[in-house]
Amino acid sequence: MKFNGLLTKGWAMIEGIEALLALERTGTISEAAAQLRLTQSAVSKRIQALQNTVKFPVIEPDGRRVRLTAKGQALIDKARPLILELKNLRHLEIENEITQFSIGISDSIAASWGPRLIRLAAKKEKGIQLNIHVHRSTLVEENVKLGRYHLGLCVSSDVDKNLISEVISEEPLVLLSNRFDPTSTHKKLITIETNSATWKALSDKITKHPKLNNFEMTHVESFSAIVQMVQEGFGHGLVPIGIATTMGAPKKAIQQLVPAVRREIKLISRKNISLLPAIQSFQRSLKETSKELF
Repeated sequence: MKFNGLLTKGWAMIEGIEALLALERTGTISEAAAQLRLTQSAVSKRIQALQNTVKFPVIEPDGRRVRLTAKGQALIDKARPLILELKNLRHLEIENEITQFSIGISDSIAASWGPRLIRLAAKKEKGIQLNIHVHRSTLVEENVKLGRYHLGLCVSSDVDKNLISEVISEEPLVLLSNRFDPTSTHKKLITIETNSATWKALSDKITKHPKLNNFEMTHVESFSAIVQMVQEGFGHGLVPIGIATTMGAPKKAIQQLVPAVRREIKLISRKNISLLPAIQSFQRSLKETSKELF
């Protein structure tokens, strides 16, 4: 009975900190309630219960809004990683019942072969359903690290030490000829921005490549935009092969690089999620299915 009481008190504190996290994001009880799918009264009760437990105020008025007190901010800064881990542990407790997982996908992967790969791999699994979210690779990794998504399919040269990663495939980058004309002598090469995960992973290989190092490089924020700019004569383009083929670049305009420049496509997750049998099986299906891609 004593253990059950402690457990109940512990979950109540977790609920209070979750409410406090929502208030940190939104600044109002009403918005926090909407985010948590609770009534305003329920949110207020959770905050009050938390304050009763920690013995100090965690919020204070800020005009028509509320803000965290200094002690309240210090509390959630310390508690945030633990709360995310405990939320994920709930999945471990009911792993046999889980059928839905959230997955973040890099935008360039989602704009090409990614959705098809996920659909075909999930089709091989029993009862697995995936909610897909699309971001840049850096945001995908951040959302997985924070526990917002179970999985991420992205490019990352240096995965966070708190995450588990598995290389699913290696996608070649190809050179697109200016105006889709393989005889073009344009001196400019359009490639992805320097802050992107792909550039960070491959910049050294790209800048030293014998077929690329003599071009004047221009960096833009979108691989899809590169294809459009190439088509309109703004220069040659360096893009993943999936983007080139999905956007209809003719075969004659797609030049394979020798030596090849490939970006690693990784499936990332927190460790406790990676241990779920359903996730391990899905990972194997992804790797097997990806062999048909390139």
